[in-house]
Amino acid sequence: MSESKNPERNSAQWKKNEKIITKDPVLRKARDISEGFTPGSTITTGVNDQQYKDNYDKIEWGKNKKKPTFKVRVNGVVQNDDEEE
Repeated sequence: MSESKNPERNSAQWKKNEKIITKDPVLRKARDISEGFTPGSTITTGVNDQQYKDNYDKIEWGKNKKKPTFKVRVNGVVQNDDEEE
């Protein structure tokens, strides 16, 4: 019985295999375990908890980025219209 070899990373066969793996959660979990990742250890955006809300104004957005502004609407009526747009 011949032993199969894994295809080289970024080869055509590897890309084809990755497409199939990403569509199936069971295969994705098996691949992650084989590569040393624990299931659920992927990067998440985090929770929108009170600590984040309290410190939102302290985020440094960089010199070219503006802090995003949001319009609050209640029943279609803008509540914070006094802010700059």
